[in-house]
Amino acid sequence: MDPWSKRYPMAPGMLRNAEFKPGQRVLAISDIHGCKALLERLLNKLDYRPGTDALVLAGDLLTKGEANMAMLDFAMELARLPDVHILLGNCDGMNDEAEAPWLPVFLDRQPRQLFWEQCAAQGIDRAAALADAHGTIQTLCRAYPKQAAFLAGLPRILESEQYYFAHAAMDAALPPDKQDPVEVITRRGFLQTAGRFERLLIVGHYPACNYDLTECRLSPYYDRERKILCIDGGNRVKTGGQLNGAVLQDGEYLGCEWVDELPAARVLHPQAEKPATVNINWPSYEVQPLQWQGGLCRCRHEKTGREFSAPAQLVQQTETGWRLADDYTDYRPPLQTGQRVGLAARAGDWALIKTGDRPGWVPAEWLQQE
Repeated sequence: MDPWSKRYPMAPGMLRNAEFKPGQRVLAISDIHGCKALLERLLNKLDYRPGTDALVLAGDLLTKGEANMAMLDFAMELARLPDVHILLGNCDGMNDEAEAPWLPVFLDRQPRQLFWEQCAAQGIDRAAALADAHGTIQTLCRAYPKQAAFLAGLPRILESEQYYFAHAAMDAALPPDKQDPVEVITRRGFLQTAGRFERLLIVGHYPACNYDLTECRLSPYYDRERKILCIDGGNRVKTGGQLNGAVLQDGEYLGCEWVDELPAARVLHPQAEKPATVNINWPSYEVQPLQWQGGLCRCRHEKTGREFSAPAQLVQQTETGWRLADDYTDYRPPLQTGQRVGLAARAGDWALIKTGDRPGWVPAEWLQQE
């Protein structure tokens, strides 16, 4: 049976139980995406104390970053520490899901992943690897048996008296052992249709900023009423994305720390705050250009009907119509001369920066990159 057919049940080992001590901090991180150095920075910022704190890595350890082999080895080291739990994400199973029919296409489209790092280390040519992707995976599993076994043995759900952890989603109407193991690691937009859970559910996979249509923030999105915490900060997925570390204790969400990879810049000119009127997230990028005004384009967002001005370089014509090239908010943060910010992107005369966990725009000439 095709292991990705969505017809197979939760198997032994896909569900794990955990016990957290009263008062113990539980640190939850997801979607590391092969960024070992970033994870180390976050653990330092969280003041992670092995043997005292619990640590849960909620999937997507790998893919999209440049240090997948190193990240996997680091995860295996962490897994030997007390109170460390690591879950499978949809980007982690490439080496053991050898029968997945879509795998060759995925491998061809994503150059930054464990498969290609291992191929390079073993001297396997790209063309040869793609010509027999499934056979190449078996070769790599034999070359790296401990790593392959580690990934194959990762659970889909972690359950305790206070929490559920899953990479992407759970069905509130079903007990953990009756969940769909593919939906658990692949479902997008989970919060939009999720029910209410009796314990706090922590998920990653889908950037939390996609859930808020009023303002763009990359820190976790917490639905207190339904007991759902979405912690994916868009690391290596969103422009200006970050790696979030949620702090939990006794079944409650206390807050988070985060790190990103953005270069620093200094503000040369103050800017007054301009609240956001739009916050456009993937995949609703369809717009209608109304007027080109120098370096800006006045647009109407097809889904919401809202009008806004965006840097002209972000408005692109495709075979199916006009679209934004990326997520967009028209927020302009309050800035003081000399303030240090993160520089996420440039678009013509404008620069996308981050102040705290929130991206916004400033004239590019008002910044000096450090």
